[in-house]
Amino acid sequence: MRYLALFFLFLLPLPSYAGNIKDTDLISSNNFFLPPNTQQTIFIQARNSSDNQEVSLHDLGARLSAKGYQVVTDPDSAHYILLANIVYCNITKPDMPVEAMVASGYGSAFSSAMGAMQGLTSMASMAGPYGAMGGAAASMGLSAIQGISDLFSSSQSAPPMPDDVNYACIADVQITEQRTGQLPTGMKAGTGEEPGVYQTRLAADVHQKKLKEAEATLLLQQKLSAAVAGNF
Repeated sequence: MRYLALFFLFLLPLPSYAGNIKDTDLISSNNFFLPPNTQQTIFIQARNSSDNQEVSLHDLGARLSAKGYQVVTDPDSAHYILLANIVYCNITKPDMPVEAMVASGYGSAFSSAMGAMQGLTSMASMAGPYGAMGGAAASMGLSAIQGISDLFSSSQSAPPMPDDVNYACIADVQITEQRTGQLPTGMKAGTGEEPGVYQTRLAADVHQKKLKEAEATLLLQQKLSAAVAGNF
C-alpha cells in the first residue's frame, strides 16, 4: 500500500519552477570590517534605478533589527548611515558579464554604453542636487537610446523567453559611521575617501534554465538584502 501511495505521489504535477534554477552566486568588489561599536542606531535609504523596479531591500530594516540595531528616520541621530542603490537588474550579456561589472567597483560605469549611462544616473541620484544635473543628462541619453530601440522592436513580434540565462542584480552600498573617533591600532578605515566611509558593489545572480523574472527577482532580492545586513 505504501508503494502504491508513492507511485501516485510521483504522478502529481510539480510546480513550474521546480528544477529551473541551475545555480546562484553572490559577488562583492571588496571586503571591509566595521570597527566594534556599542552605538547601534542606523538610518537606511535604499533606492532602485534598475530596469526591474520589483526588486527592493524592504526587509533590510527587519534583518538589522533582528541583530539588535535600532532603525531611525532621522539621519542626524543615527550612528550609521546606510545607502544602497540597485544599479542593474537584468539578464547579463556576453560583452558585459556580472564579474566585470562588479570588479569595476562601487560607483563605476559599466563597460557598455548603455550600462555606463545607467551607472551615471544611479550614482548621481545619491549625490544631491549637483549630481542630479549630470544624472538628468545621462538619463536623457539613455532614454533616447531606449526609445530608438523600442521604435525598431515595436514592429516585430515579441521574442520567446530565452533559455539558459544568467539574471543578475547589482547594488552599490555605502555605509558611513558618523562621529568616528580614532580607529584602534592596526585597523584601517573603509575603502571610501574619508575615514569611517565603507563602499562596496554587490551582485547576486541566478542561472536559470528558462527565464522566469519573478522567480529570479524574489531570490536575488533576498540574497542582496542578506549580504548588506551581513556587514553588521
